[in-house]
Amino acid sequence: MLEEKPTSIGQIIWRSIIGLFLAVLVLMLIVTFLPGDLESNLIDQVTGRMSTTAGTVGDRSIAMDYFNSARKDCYFRYKDYAPQLAGNEEMLSNCAYETIRTIYVAEVLAKSFGYQVSELAIKRELSRQARELYKQSSTQAGYGEEDIRSPEEIYKNILRSDPMHFRTEKATALSVFDSFLRAEYYKTGSDQAIQKEAENTKLSLRIVSISDQDLNTLVESSLTISDEEAKKEYDKETKAGNTPKDAEGKPLSFEARKNILISKMRLEKKNRASEDIKTSLKSKREKGASLDELAIELKTKPVVVSNLSIQDLSSINSNGQTYRLTQDSAFLQDLSGLGFGSQKVGGPYKSNDKTIFVEFTDLKIPEAKVEPANLEPKLDESRMLFSFFLEMNQSIGKENPLSRNLRTEAQ
Repeated sequence: MLEEKPTSIGQIIWRSIIGLFLAVLVLMLIVTFLPGDLESNLIDQVTGRMSTTAGTVGDRSIAMDYFNSARKDCYFRYKDYAPQLAGNEEMLSNCAYETIRTIYVAEVLAKSFGYQVSELAIKRELSRQARELYKQSSTQAGYGEEDIRSPEEIYKNILRSDPMHFRTEKATALSVFDSFLRAEYYKTGSDQAIQKEAENTKLSLRIVSISDQDLNTLVESSLTISDEEAKKEYDKETKAGNTPKDAEGKPLSFEARKNILISKMRLEKKNRASEDIKTSLKSKREKGASLDELAIELKTKPVVVSNLSIQDLSSINSNGQTYRLTQDSAFLQDLSGLGFGSQKVGGPYKSNDKTIFVEFTDLKIPEAKVEPANLEPKLDESRMLFSFFLEMNQSIGKENPLSRNLRTEAQ
C-alpha cells in the first residue's frame, strides 16, 4: 500500500518536526555508545570547544593528520621495544607530542643549514619498500595470484598512509645530524690558528659560591619563631577549620600543635629567606657590587684560580670544591662579553646545587701568532660540532614551547 502524501501545510510541518526529532534521537544514541574519550572529543568538536589542530609548537600549528602519523610511529616503536606500553593512550600521546617537537626543532636547524630530504628521495624509498613487499608476498606459499597486489597498488597504499610533509620532515630530522653535521669537515689554516691561540690562552678568576644546603644553614642560624607567631598560626588554622582533631573529635590544643607549627613556619621562612638572599645578591651584582661585598654577605671568602685553559672551565677543582662553570650558558656569554679586569663580576651561575659569582680578573693571550698561511687544511677529528648541535637544539626548543589541545582519559 502506497503512503499517502501530505496534502496540507499542517501535515508537512508536523512530519518535518517528527523527522527532525528522530534524527536528533539517533544522533544522541550514536554519541552515547561511543567510548568516553571519543565522545568527549566529538562533543568538543561540535560545540566548538576543541580546536581542529592538535596543538602548537612555537607559532606553528600541529595538524591532526600530522599528529596521528606521529602517534602511529610511537605505537610501532613501543610495540617493538615495550609492548606493554603500546596500548597506553597517555604514553602514546606524550610520545607523539615529543616526537613532533623534536621534528619541528630539527626542521628549523635544517632550514638554517640549507639541508632537506627531498620528496623525490622519500618516494624512491617508498617505491623500494613496495617492490620488496611485492617480492615477499609473491614468493610466500599460500597466496594465489588474485591475492597478490601489484607493486603499484602497494606503493599507493604506503604513500597514502602518512602525509608527505610528515615523511619529509621526519626523514630530515633523523638524518640532519648524521648526513650533515657528521660530514667530513676540514679545518682551514685560519681555523687551526684560532684553535691553537685558544688552547694557549690562560684565564684567572675569583670565585664566590654557596651550595643550597649551606645557604639554608646560613639562613637557619638567624631564624627564630616566637610562641606568639605560632599562636597566630594556630588561631588562623583553627578559624579555617584545619586543626586536626583528637580521638574525641575536638581540635588539638595549641600546646599539642606548637612544635609542629613552629617546624612548618621555620621551613616556609627558610625557603623564602633563601630565595630573598639569591634575589638580593643578583640585584647587588647588577648595581655594581664587588665580589668581596657579595662574599661578606654570604660569610665566605673568594677562591682564586689562575692559569686556567678554556677546557679547564668545564671542571675547576680548588680547596676541595668543584665548579662546573660551563654548565650555565650565561657564563659563556659573560666570558666573551663582560670583559676582564677589576670589578668585572658576573653571575649568579648555577652549577648543580651551587650558586656562583665570578670575577674575571685576567686574560693572557699568547704573543706568538700562528700564521694561517703556513697550515694545510686538516680533517677535524674532534667532532666538536656535536656540542654545538645539542646547544642549538636546547635553545630552539626553549624558544618554541609546546602546547596541547588533545585530551586523554589518563589526563
